[in-house]
Amino acid sequence: MKHTYNRNINKLASAIGLGVLMVTASCTKNFDKINAPYKDVTITTASPAALFNQLSRNYTNEDYTLHAGVFMQKTTQQGVQNVNVPYVNYIGSYWTNYYKDLADYKLLIKLVDASPSPAAYSNLRNIATILMGSKTLSMLDRYGSIPYSKAGIADNGAAFYRVEYDDELSVYTSVLNDLATAVSGLEQNATAVGSVPLGASESFLGNNFTSWIKFGNALRLRYAVRLYAKNAALVTPIIADILGGNKPLPNATTYTSMEDMRQNNYGNYPQIVPPSNPDYFDRFWYAFREVSVSNLRLSTNVWNQISSTNAESGTGIFDPRAFVWFMPNNAGKWVAQPQDLSQTEGTSNIYPNTDAKAPAAPNTLTDNKFAGFNFYLVRDYGSLPYVTISEADVHLLKAEIYAKGMGVAADFAKANQEYKAGLTSSVNFWYTYVNTTTGGVWPATKPVLGATAIATFLANSKVALIPGDDTGNIKKIITQAWLAAIWEQPEAWAIARRTGLTPVYPGYAPQVLNKLPYPSDEETNNNANWKKAINGAGNPDVQATQKVYWMP
Repeated sequence: MKHTYNRNINKLASAIGLGVLMVTASCTKNFDKINAPYKDVTITTASPAALFNQLSRNYTNEDYTLHAGVFMQKTTQQGVQNVNVPYVNYIGSYWTNYYKDLADYKLLIKLVDASPSPAAYSNLRNIATILMGSKTLSMLDRYGSIPYSKAGIADNGAAFYRVEYDDELSVYTSVLNDLATAVSGLEQNATAVGSVPLGASESFLGNNFTSWIKFGNALRLRYAVRLYAKNAALVTPIIADILGGNKPLPNATTYTSMEDMRQNNYGNYPQIVPPSNPDYFDRFWYAFREVSVSNLRLSTNVWNQISSTNAESGTGIFDPRAFVWFMPNNAGKWVAQPQDLSQTEGTSNIYPNTDAKAPAAPNTLTDNKFAGFNFYLVRDYGSLPYVTISEADVHLLKAEIYAKGMGVAADFAKANQEYKAGLTSSVNFWYTYVNTTTGGVWPATKPVLGATAIATFLANSKVALIPGDDTGNIKKIITQAWLAAIWEQPEAWAIARRTGLTPVYPGYAPQVLNKLPYPSDEETNNNANWKKAINGAGNPDVQATQKVYWMP
């Protein structure tokens, strides 16, 4: 019998764990808008390649307001706001988009298995599994327990309409095993003759299967470190396989183009592949331009990690990334804002909501006292990569592994080598981005990386590792991993929660945010399973009373 169920019904059902639509006339317009790409797609017309392309273009689809307006201040202390952002307004976009993607992924696998030659789709299955594994692991980081094994297949019948939340460990085990299988499959079959060509449908890494192997291994290593203190037995074999087996990982440290960066720093590159969601650009810019949700300033907490003095001229700045990430105040002075708001900013918005591609002229915003995030960087939403795991992240994970002896013998020399490689790749990433971005957003005079800037940075006493100072070295590695992830806020948040070693402004006690509360649709439409997941805690009280699996 020919199946022709409407895909947008299945997608919404998957997103809320339902197979029964509860859509009123008032939300029909929004429903259609959200699901526009899926309205007329049926199981008989969808192709595995097209479904994969949709997955890759939606990979980092999330409201950036949560990152800039909440994580940068509440959870990582990397920025300071003079407004209180109601974070519960921004917690649902990643959840909703994930379940639409999970439905696509499970349909892709179903179509592959039902094809006359499933083996011809081996590469497609493996890279789709890596991509979906990354998204699932990110969901666990944000929410803890989630519907997973029975989600996204509401067309299988009533038993899959309102599905239970899976135990976190079972999902981690399943996804990490799937990643290992996918990477191994790519290693064996990356150049197999007769495989279905993906062409432009492989818009994530442009059919570079070597990079896909590195991406998969990078994810495996990240979560081996993430889970090590909680379940060493599960993840020690992963570390042994990757490091002991010298498995491929990103290891370029320098880049000649944004394409070079894409092959070693994994995420969405809008300059290379414009996103399918037309709201992508607006969401990113909105997070900075609206005083009501952002008005972010450079925090004293970060300033203390990038400058050796409080000289307002900036002469104490030793971290070259500072000149890409931040800009001085309206008077041209580097003045960071205290995290405790003992000194407050005025009301002027240094990221104005205008068509002008330049910040306000000096001395025109009299109440702009503090340095902010670089206007040109946050304005360059059409070129700025949205990275979820960078080469720098990977090197710094390896540095932590060797410094602590996590599943391998502790080795200062290897830790130091990886540490320096991580910081070098981070600096080069940002300056390569500045030099290769297009569209006229950055001014003609851009930050320039000096010939000795990286060496000076690595030699600074706040940065350099010291033989024998194990405690101090681990603190520095964690601090630099946190700082390198300043534009990967979910990762910076994870580092802070996992280690408890990231810098904290003295006396500052931010609101506890161990995890995100579940979107309100779950309470309404999947109530029984939602109650089990939160153990009777209120929503959003769960954010302070529960922790994700790997938190101490």
